[in-house]
Amino acid sequence: MKYVKILGLVAIAAAALMAFVGASSASATVLCKTTPTGPETTCPEGWDYAAGTVIHSVNSGTVTLDSTFKKIECKKSTIQGTTSNTGSTTTTVSGPIEALTFEECNCTVNVLQKGTLEAHWIPGTHNLTLTSNGAEVTVNCSTIFGAVHCIYVTENDSLGDVTEGNPAIFHSNAIIKRKPTSGLCDEESTWTATYEVTSPNPLYGAPGV
Repeated sequence: MKYVKILGLVAIAAAALMAFVGASSASATVLCKTTPTGPETTCPEGWDYAAGTVIHSVNSGTVTLDSTFKKIECKKSTIQGTTSNTGSTTTTVSGPIEALTFEECNCTVNVLQKGTLEAHWIPGTHNLTLTSNGAEVTVNCSTIFGAVHCIYVTENDSLGDVTEGNPAIFHSNAIIKRKPTSGLCDEESTWTATYEVTSPNPLYGAPGV
C-alpha cells in the first residue's frame, strides 16, 4: 500500500510539472509603442500596437543567400505585413506578409508565396524573434555549371531577431531549406540581411497582458 501511495504522489508531481512546463512555454507577446519599464515589464495600458498595424521594413546593405554554387546578392529588399492580432498572455503577434521583394540581384529572384510572420518576445529584453511559415522563393542563376534553379521555403523557421528601438532593426541570419529542384542546390542555405523597420516606429517587444 505504501508503495502504491508513493507511485500516486510521483504521478501527481509529474502531472504538476507538465502543467507548469506547458504554462511556461506558452507564447506571450505584444508590440509596444514605448519602452516598458524594466526588462520584463508589460507594455503600459493603451501603448500596445493593435491588430491591423502595418509593419514595413527596408534593407540596409546587401541581402545575401549563401550557397555552394553561387553567392546570391540583392541590393534592394522590402518586407511588409499587417498584424492580425494584438497578442496576449498566451499568443504571439502574427499576420500575413503582403509584400516581399528582392531587386537588383545577381540572379533572378521571384517570390512565389509570401507566407506569414510571427513575432516572439525575448524574455529579459525588449527584443523579438521572427519566425516565418509558408514563404516560397525561387532563384535562377547562371553559373559555371550552367543554369541552376532552386526553390527555398520556410516552415516555421526562425529568421532572426529584431532589436528594439527608434527605429527597430531586424537582423536576419536564417537557415532556409529548399524544395527538391536542381541537384546543385544546397539542402539548406543561409539568408543574411539587415532591415530597418520604418513602420511602426518606435517598436519594442513586451510580454503579453
